Amino acid sequence: MELENPRMTGETVKELGLRLVDEELSVRRCAESSRAAIRHAVGDFFRWASRRKSPDVRCFGKNELTSFFAWLCKQPSKRTGAPLAPGTINERFHAVGLLYSCLYRAGIIPQNPTHCLELSLPEPSGWKRRPLTRDELTRFLESIETTRAVGLKNRTLFELIYSSGLRVSEAAALKVGDIDFERRLMVVRGKFDRDRMVPVSEVARDFLVRHLGEKIDRSEAWVFEGSRGATKGNHLRSASVSERFRELLRAFGMDKPEISTHSIRHSTATHLLENGASVRHVQELLGHRNIESTVRYTHVMTDGLAKVYRRHHPREHELYEVVDEEYEKRLATLAPKHEGG
Repeated sequence: MELENPRMTGETVKELGLRLVDEELSVRRCAESSRAAIRHAVGDFFRWASRRKSPDVRCFGKNELTSFFAWLCKQPSKRTGAPLAPGTINERFHAVGLLYSCLYRAGIIPQNPTHCLELSLPEPSGWKRRPLTRDELTRFLESIETTRAVGLKNRTLFELIYSSGLRVSEAAALKVGDIDFERRLMVVRGKFDRDRMVPVSEVARDFLVRHLGEKIDRSEAWVFEGSRGATKGNHLRSASVSERFRELLRAFGMDKPEISTHSIRHSTATHLLENGASVRHVQELLGHRNIESTVRYTHVMTDGLAKVYRRHHPREHELYEVVDEEYEKRLATLAPKHEGG
């Protein structure tokens, strides 16, 4: 591999790489716990590389990265001593992909060696979290009282998670400026390179407008701001959202161990597929594809996804049909003409 800056030492690359990753995570407004995990994973990669005969990560290609992935698969958990879970291994390797993406964009390397490298372990379902049926979810959402501000915030939060298949961490970290209320689109700051633009249901949009009130014009304001303790003035924490959900489930009489906040996201995917949406569109909505740059958001969010979403999401208008101007003109010519008004 031809290097952009061959005089740079390996240690300098490490320092620069960690700084670039940290800056990227700041831009994405990742939770501190996620940032710490990613920084640790990138640090592990550099420590692993330092023990190699040729430790310069700028020169690594498919063989070196495959060796690192194999090394990850053999590492025990420091907490339990058991082998790392497949999900943990995948996340740590994704962190290395983020490192190379940052180095490439900064011009430190001429190409990203992870770009076409698909290495991941299948993640077992393990703990079975079942989706809610449409009737269960509708009754649960409608059971949340909205006469007080806290109730309105809860209803808006869970309507939005269901509307767009959000992860709890994604919903909690939303800023007002991430939402286009007129077009009903929203930029979601996902993990690693999984940021995406997704549709918002009309129901969720209306609750957002009610919940935000005058704050709707403050683009940098958190959509779901904490009100006490460490979260005051900051966004809600995922743990706080889970606690809210559990309390509401208990009040609704459905506090079951197999139901969690993630069940709402699971329900979004299930209900869309049941209504005929394709797996490809559902994967795109949920953010299972890597997206390199926020500049390309509007191009990734195709008209086709928006149309499929509006046809198949149960909280959208059930008779929604896509028509163009030509169709409307033809329809007008077929309308009966009434004489005398």
